[in-house]
Amino acid sequence: MDDDPDVLEVFQDVLETEHYKVYPLLSPRHIFKTIRDFSPDLIILDIMLNGMDGRAVFKELRLNPETARIPIIMASARYDENYITSQKYHPDDYLEKPFNMADLLQKVSALTKN
Repeated sequence: MDDDPDVLEVFQDVLETEHYKVYPLLSPRHIFKTIRDFSPDLIILDIMLNGMDGRAVFKELRLNPETARIPIIMASARYDENYITSQKYHPDDYLEKPFNMADLLQKVSALTKN
C-alpha cells in the first residue's frame, strides 16, 4: 500500500514479473475488507500515506487477530530502519525508498517462502 500511484505501479510491475499476484491499494480505507477478500501472503506498507500514518495502520494490522500473522514490509523515504525497529511494534522487514529492485525481491521472497 502506497499513496503514490507511480510507486505502486513499480512495486506491481517488479513483483508480477516474478509471478507474484499483487493487489495495490492507494488508501488504507478498505484495507481489512481487501485483506479478507484477497488473503495476502505479504503486505508492503508505506509509512507516509495520504491522510493517514502507515505506522497506525501497521499497529492495527498487528493487533487484529485476522491480520496479526501476515508478514509486513514497511517502506519509507523519510524514516530509517533504526527508527522503525526501535518502535514497540516493528515490521518483519524494512525497505528504504528509493528501493533497489533486487533488494525488494529478496525481502519478498524471504518472507513468502512457506
